[in-house]
Amino acid sequence: MTPQTFPVGGWRRRTVAVHRPQGKPALLRLRSRGPLTTFSAEPRIDTPQEQSSHAALFHTWGTSWHPFVLPGRYTHLEVRKVGENGVARWQLDRMRADDLPALPTTAIGRGTRLYTWEGGHLELRYECLSRSTRYLDFRHHAFGTGEPLDFDKTGSTRGTVRLSGPGYLWVHSEPAGDWRLRPV
Repeated sequence: MTPQTFPVGGWRRRTVAVHRPQGKPALLRLRSRGPLTTFSAEPRIDTPQEQSSHAALFHTWGTSWHPFVLPGRYTHLEVRKVGENGVARWQLDRMRADDLPALPTTAIGRGTRLYTWEGGHLELRYECLSRSTRYLDFRHHAFGTGEPLDFDKTGSTRGTVRLSGPGYLWVHSEPAGDWRLRPV
């Protein structure tokens, strides 16, 4: 099998092999090419020993890039059009860990962001600043494997997030809206 070169694009639905050292996370970003088209990012395992599908990691919103972590156990990513509206084109690209910003003392963002956190336990207060945003979604991933780590989250548009230690912090607003994170 020839390794997939990035960036890669598609129309409606496509499964992309994401090659990297076994068990290591992939740092990726996905965007819709049409402002009214939504896509889902669905992890897959496709090896001689196993073939399985898993629930969508997230849905895109608008044409902004949505950075995310694909845990090391997954070998493929299926990008699939959701709904009937919009132009059905998308783009997927890799990111380097050096491209990710460190989590600042206070973060103000919009839509989806991916940060690195090198410190220990951290408690953050978050709030949605856009009235149209229904909720914020958070994931804390281990640096070495990309697997989700245990952490506490309370609230949907305002609350706290408690990180257990170092890793990637993924923040996703639905739909894309402004938000703020700051230490408690």
